[in-house]
Amino acid sequence: MASPPSEGGDGRRPEGVNAALDGIEMNKQSHENVLKPRLNVARSLVLALGLMVAFSTSCVADVKSELRKAFAKHPGPYAIHVSKGEFTLRVINRKLETVASYRVGYGRNGDRRPKLYEGDLRTPEGTYEVTEILSMDAGKNTESYRKLKMMNETHFYAKDGHFKFGRPKEDLGTDVYGPRFFRISYPNAADERRYAAALKKGSIPRSAEDPDEPAGIGFGIAIHGNNDAPGVGQLSSSGCVRMRNNDVVELDRFVRLGTPVVITAN
Repeated sequence: MASPPSEGGDGRRPEGVNAALDGIEMNKQSHENVLKPRLNVARSLVLALGLMVAFSTSCVADVKSELRKAFAKHPGPYAIHVSKGEFTLRVINRKLETVASYRVGYGRNGDRRPKLYEGDLRTPEGTYEVTEILSMDAGKNTESYRKLKMMNETHFYAKDGHFKFGRPKEDLGTDVYGPRFFRISYPNAADERRYAAALKKGSIPRSAEDPDEPAGIGFGIAIHGNNDAPGVGQLSSSGCVRMRNNDVVELDRFVRLGTPVVITAN
C-alpha cells in the first residue's frame, strides 16, 4: 500500500495554503502592531491615573493636617479652605467635614503660583486667619460699615489694570468689594521668608510707585464680594479671593475674627 503523500509531495505546503497562512501571519503581526501601542497607552494612562490618585490623596492629607493645626490654635467651630485648583471655597467644621461650598475667583496671573510681591496679581498660599470683618449690613454708625462703604465708593479704572473680566477696556468701577470683606493675615512668616530669599536673589522687580525701591511684599488680601459676577470661577482678581455677593453674605455666619483660612494650590 502506498504511503500517503506528504504535504505538497516534497515536504512543503501547497502554494494556496502557504498564501493563506502567510496572510494569517501578516494579520497577526498587524494586530500586534496596533495592539502594542494601545496597550502601552493604556498602561501609561493607568500609571498616570495612579499617580494622580496618589497625588490627590497626598494633597487631601496635607490639607487635613493644616486644618488640624489651625483648629488646635483656634477655638471656633469652623475653618475655611480655598482650593485654587478647584476655584472652590469650603467651610470645614472641627470634624473636618465640609458644611458649605462656594465657587470663587482669584488672582489673574496665569502662572497660579503663590503671591510673592505687591502687584504680581497672585493669590497667596498657606495658612492665615481672618483679621478684619467689614459689612454693608452692619450699623451705619459702625466702623465696619463706614469703612466698607468708603472702599466701595472708590472707582477702579481699567487704565490702572482694574477691569471687568474678559473686558480689559472696561473699568471695574465701584462696589468692587461687595457686601462683605474678610481681611486675612497675609503675609505670614512663611511668606516673609520667601520674599526675603527672593529679594536677596534680586528676583523682586522695582516698585511701580518708587522705581528706586523693590516692590513690597503686598498687603490687603481678603475674601470679599464683587461687582463682576462673570469673574467668579476665573482668574480674575488682583490677588484677593472673590465670591458672589449672596455667597459671601452666607459665608458671614461661619466667620469670626481668628477663623483659620487655608489656601492651597490644589
